[in-house]
Amino acid sequence: MNMTMKNFQRLALVILLLVVIYFGLNVTRSKYQSYRTQQTENQRVQEIKEITEKLSTDPKYRDHTAQATKELREKLCSLTARPVEEREKAIASVRDFLEMPTVEVEYECSNAFYSLEEDKLIPAKGETYIVGLTYFIVDPETNHVLQVEETPGTWGYKIDGSRWFSEGKEYDYSANYSQEEVERLARSFIAKHSSAIGDIDLSKLALETGRKDGGNGRVNYFFIWRGEAQTVQHNPPLETCSEDLNKDVEGLYYNGNGVPCIKVYESTETPSISIAFTSGGQLISFSNELDGPVSRAAIR
Repeated sequence: MNMTMKNFQRLALVILLLVVIYFGLNVTRSKYQSYRTQQTENQRVQEIKEITEKLSTDPKYRDHTAQATKELREKLCSLTARPVEEREKAIASVRDFLEMPTVEVEYECSNAFYSLEEDKLIPAKGETYIVGLTYFIVDPETNHVLQVEETPGTWGYKIDGSRWFSEGKEYDYSANYSQEEVERLARSFIAKHSSAIGDIDLSKLALETGRKDGGNGRVNYFFIWRGEAQTVQHNPPLETCSEDLNKDVEGLYYNGNGVPCIKVYESTETPSISIAFTSGGQLISFSNELDGPVSRAAIR
């Protein structure tokens, strides 16, 4: 009997030791995986920082049209991109917006950037996706479409001195709807696509309308719903760099490329949502600034 009890106790002790070793190995494995993940992330951020420094200070990359600059920019876009499975949600929103569930959507870039002044990576507030000749800016937090516009065209000069222009988007003006009919179309579109643009209550906003006649039956209608103006604090501040800035403005400074810059810490903003259609019922543009200005499209 005593022998049986001792064997049982030994067996229980062995099982206990195995359990302790098992959990110990799991904890160690988990810590190692966490360490490796953090190490990979630190390497990614460091590489983003180094690329940012090159683009900001190295004269070699001041020409934005140079191949070396384009390649470095593409690498930066790749490093700052969200994981593919997360971007799939944004792509789903773009397809829902277009009502084209199988259309090919190309990820372009995000506006995440490394702040050399603050020495940290600033998360993206917008991601740019492209479908044909149309670009979409998507909020990475909600995966909602914030802005839709035609992709910027290019132009140049021919040998004879005349200009050439890249292919533009063709718009439909065949139906010739009235402004009232297009307004109903706009309201219906916003209500129908809540999964792509979010739930928007137009009843709390004031409507402004516009009309542009380009001749030959080419009429465009614009609808802007505005809320009440409000003061907004920016943290981090909004930075604008341009040769067109007033050189006498207070707080002006120059970046590594010698371009004048200014930072805005507070501004008065009027939340709005705007949408434009042709008289043929085709959507031209869309912009949702109910939660603040939409970031500019991030192009490689």
